[in-house]
Amino acid sequence: MSEPPREKAETAQAAGGSSLTKTLFCSFCIKSQHDVKRLISGPSGIFICDECVDLCNEVIAGRPPDPSKFPSAKELPTERLLEHLQSIEETLRGKGNQLQKVVELLRSREVSWAQIGAALGISRQSAWERFT
Repeated sequence: MSEPPREKAETAQAAGGSSLTKTLFCSFCIKSQHDVKRLISGPSGIFICDECVDLCNEVIAGRPPDPSKFPSAKELPTERLLEHLQSIEETLRGKGNQLQKVVELLRSREVSWAQIGAALGISRQSAWERFT
């Protein structure tokens, strides 16, 4: 049984604080809030739908999922991929902001640029240039 679209949009708004007019997408299967029963907000603009949660529960229970349940990006319609571009960009910006905050926290703890660079797989100089 599916929720009416208005209720799904309100659920997405409550979970992610986003506008009712903005379509939100599962970060894993790329289904929109209108195609699933629930869309759960995570940190930095990451969302997961009830269907992907069910899939995760199957994996955790040791039951491998049927891969045919989830189409590859190559099988998705062009319109759906175009609609999803904005949410991918917002996720990247959100993760970038999260990364910046963690680096700032580490610097406030006097962690060296060399340590931060090593953790990111980049040089000390690159880390300093990127985050200052």
